[in-house]
Amino acid sequence: MPAREAAAAVAIPLLLAIIVWAPVWTFLLVLGAAVVLAADELLAMARGAGLPTGRWVPLAVLAGTLTAAWAGGPVPLLVALVAAAIVLPAVQLTSSTRPSGALAGTAVALFVPVYLGLGGACLGWLRQLPDGPWGIRFVLFFLGVIWIGDSGAYYVGRTFGRHPMAPRISPRKTWEGLAGGVAASFAGAAILRFVLTLDLSWKHTLAVAAILAVTAPLGDVVESQFKRDTGVKDSSGLIPGHGGLLDRTDSLLYSAPPVLGYLLVTGVLG
Repeated sequence: MPAREAAAAVAIPLLLAIIVWAPVWTFLLVLGAAVVLAADELLAMARGAGLPTGRWVPLAVLAGTLTAAWAGGPVPLLVALVAAAIVLPAVQLTSSTRPSGALAGTAVALFVPVYLGLGGACLGWLRQLPDGPWGIRFVLFFLGVIWIGDSGAYYVGRTFGRHPMAPRISPRKTWEGLAGGVAASFAGAAILRFVLTLDLSWKHTLAVAAILAVTAPLGDVVESQFKRDTGVKDSSGLIPGHGGLLDRTDSLLYSAPPVLGYLLVTGVLG
């Protein structure tokens, strides 16, 4: 079995077990660890490209941001982000290279809690806010549509891909693969709505599928531009055949805020 499929065969059942049978705090703990590790990969990419940004302080700020969001909601999240905007630029004063690189180093450090912290907070809320069976089923739906769409894009692009979508950023991604991913996302949404017996109208099901069909591949391309800018192929080699945790969570974290926003604005979550 290829490394890509073997890693998925181990990780996916374990994650599903955590989502379905473990208490919500366990899911949040695992998600928080994954987001912090993904942030560590992003910071390592920046340092490898010569940007003088720290490690432990940005990671601690990110962990605090996630904890505040999941324990208290949007207001503590906003307070944590404001604190990050005050603390992280001041921490840059301790850099041995100051003032050289101060702006770039501060920007990267602040980007971590905003980019990954906001996405992680919203993904946790998708499981936490509608607590109970609906929250479990929706998180499975959310992840499943993204994974099915990603698989559709991967296999259709590998087989039929001829026209690169963003050759300077991600040469292997093609318009044919994107079309396959969009089709797979809608098909996956329809199937998962039935399999999971998710109490979500067809209108909202198709709307969420449309959001994910756009934001999931966009999140992947956004991360790809960071990798190309810093000269790395994968964010790390942590997961055989898949790269690092940032590579595996980029679409999830990028998609969670717009999906949560849609559910709140349309009243699906009450």
